[in-house]
Amino acid sequence: MDNKSSTSSRSPGDVEGEPVAKKSRLVHRTIIYDESVANQWLDEPPLEVWDHHIIPLLGLRDLALSRHVCTFFEAYWQDKFSNNVLPLRVGNDVATIDGVMAVIEILSSRREYTKLNPIVVLLGKGNHQITSSWTDPSGFEYTTTIAITRDNISFVGTGIDTTTILGGFGIDNIENITFKQMTLKNTSDISDSGNGIYMINATLELFDVALKGNINAGIYVPEISSEAIVVATRCEFANNRHGALVSGTSAKFNNCLFYGNTNDGIQGRECTIHLHGEATAIHSNGEDGIWLAQSGKVIIHLPSHHNTTYNNGRRDRSTHSGSTITNVPW
Repeated sequence: MDNKSSTSSRSPGDVEGEPVAKKSRLVHRTIIYDESVANQWLDEPPLEVWDHHIIPLLGLRDLALSRHVCTFFEAYWQDKFSNNVLPLRVGNDVATIDGVMAVIEILSSRREYTKLNPIVVLLGKGNHQITSSWTDPSGFEYTTTIAITRDNISFVGTGIDTTTILGGFGIDNIENITFKQMTLKNTSDISDSGNGIYMINATLELFDVALKGNINAGIYVPEISSEAIVVATRCEFANNRHGALVSGTSAKFNNCLFYGNTNDGIQGRECTIHLHGEATAIHSNGEDGIWLAQSGKVIIHLPSHHNTTYNNGRRDRSTHSGSTITNVPW
């Protein structure tokens, strides 16, 4: 198998005698099926067969372990790893979500990930329980919370109704973290520990994410943060104490819903928040729809007659200490 695999992965430009195990490039070439050749597809399967039929059944961990089987697998691993086409699958490559960051630390030491080419963490259907804890810069420990310690990570689920993370994330001075297609629910009742996402001086994007049932806030950006950036699209902030509790933040919410929160839908201080999209709605929160202080700004990119905030328990819009909520032409 070793000799056959080595031959099938070489190209005319290979240096004679160079070990294929040291190569990081595989060459796709056409193989014409010949029915007179016995076991042709078993002895020399084209790379397209590996790419589309065999490797999808494996994963990053499986392929890494197969590197020692023969030189073909080493070359195949180098090619796929260097081109970042192997996602990290929770439940397959790593047993639980608690082990994700340890693997990411190892992978990040061996290649560079970027905003445009991040490491992708796939979370399948069902509940993913976080048992880790994270200590913030002030020394406060947040239970059922994972610390994100590397830039450029994308967490991807299968949908709001099918993938649920039971716990939260702590992000401190980290850039380009993305969550897609999942629900975050942190029910830790230790002080203010139960946040879906707690972030300080970080950049975060959310797509089709529900932050529901968190004991404290869906997103919490404390006053010690001065360079936090949040962009959320088609997200729900519901049934928390606060939907979004932010300070020192630049935030953009596109077609997001804030409802059913015990206190406020959005509470902000020293922040600039932009609301976009006809589907935007802030309603049925226990206290205020939007509460602002300390020169906070909410800019609603919708006509003034759009029903943006309504049916909140105390006030739909509440401003204090030089804060403003304004509609601008859209």
